[in-house]
Amino acid sequence: MKPNAQSSQPTTFKLTILHTNDIHGRVPQLERVATLVREIRGEVESNGGFCLYVDAGDAEDTILLESSLTKGSAMNAILRGAGCEYAALGNAIPVRYGPQAVADLALHFGRPLLCANFFDANDELVKGLEPFAIHDFGGFKLGIIGVTDPNKAYNTFFNMHVVPADDLLPNLVAQVRALGAQTVLLLSHLGLRDDKRVVENIGGIDLLIGGHSHDLLDPPLQINETILAQAGDYGRFLGRLDLTIDPASGKVTHFEHALLPIEETIDPDPAAHAAVESERVRVQAIMSREVGMLSAPFELSDEKECAVGNLLADALLERVKGAQMAFVLAGHWETALEKGLLRQGTLFAANRSTANPAWLKLTGSQIKQFLREALKAENAARTPHGLRGRAVGMPHIAGAIIRRNGSSSGEVEIEYQGRVIRDDESFLVASTDMEFADFIGYLVIPFEEIEFEVPTIMPEVLEDYIRRHSPLSIPPTRLK
Repeated sequence: MKPNAQSSQPTTFKLTILHTNDIHGRVPQLERVATLVREIRGEVESNGGFCLYVDAGDAEDTILLESSLTKGSAMNAILRGAGCEYAALGNAIPVRYGPQAVADLALHFGRPLLCANFFDANDELVKGLEPFAIHDFGGFKLGIIGVTDPNKAYNTFFNMHVVPADDLLPNLVAQVRALGAQTVLLLSHLGLRDDKRVVENIGGIDLLIGGHSHDLLDPPLQINETILAQAGDYGRFLGRLDLTIDPASGKVTHFEHALLPIEETIDPDPAAHAAVESERVRVQAIMSREVGMLSAPFELSDEKECAVGNLLADALLERVKGAQMAFVLAGHWETALEKGLLRQGTLFAANRSTANPAWLKLTGSQIKQFLREALKAENAARTPHGLRGRAVGMPHIAGAIIRRNGSSSGEVEIEYQGRVIRDDESFLVASTDMEFADFIGYLVIPFEEIEFEVPTIMPEVLEDYIRRHSPLSIPPTRLK
């Protein structure tokens, strides 16, 4: 029986919320999740209840080539194909590609993503987002508010800003209540620590489905009058929250929760699999585009100077107008490039770096500081979290020659236009945000002091350069 405003309204409302978060490109798991969603939805509805599947953000990830080539939108199409009705905006896409990519995520999801606190330079909500939705279950209304994690990179790189969720939520809760929402669900990509703070300080939130921190909450937390749930990551579990709600007050009078393991024995859902195949056709068209010809194999090495490293350095030097030299680390690369015709799919698979071109004035002393640290074998072999398993790799330079003075001293000379540069000289140097990041740690420069080209990323820089210079030969060595 569907609840309504008449005297025959039932005394309880049964709602099952299915939830995922931080799937990060694990398509086979999502196809299996969809199978359980379909089965549970059928079970719940056959017993007179209602079912809703929501996701708390970061379905996308560069680990998946299809996601990289579409700046995440392929995953959003698959998520909707898996039966997801509402999704929060995560941070995986806007922090890499900027707010321009958000509208495309929403387009392929089929509806705006939920996020109330991500604004552009004009203080307007970023395109592709809506702050909340009111889901009407035939008379019973659920208000669903979305929020995402603040990140200083949004303002530094993209002139966008994320307002603290705490500042907006009291008014948003009141707004959805005024529009008839009996129960309020917060779909949050803030992370567990901030989720706890929110529900400790802000009333009126009945349910919180969280993400970002990859926590597995079993059982859910109960803080004040809020039920707080999160289902881990990578599609390993589907969260199931069975609610009994008093429709008069909107309060949850009883709930049961389970984290359902998504095992390989579960068959893929046909509708989700069809969405996957549709996206593969779209991506195949992108992958097949010709970029240029390579006259020889371009090797990759993390332990010595290599051709792909020098190729990226050359591309950055040409990209940045007025740059006198460029340096870059090999860790931007995943694989080498084979001789012959190079297609876009091969290039984007070999280099999935979402770093942006960067440039600034550096002294000779600063350049040498970077290179001294970068040339240490133990540093090149590091695999920091920021590179997600890739080694940092050796440095590569364009526009100059690196000369090492002795095998173990660590001292270097930089030869520029036939002469050794002085420590007090300044040069306009092209690189990327990665080389100056604190997780690399060789020469940490505040991003506010660096110029960036956004939302351009490294595979796009390479594609433009190779198209202009095809057929491309192996760059000369620069490390002596």
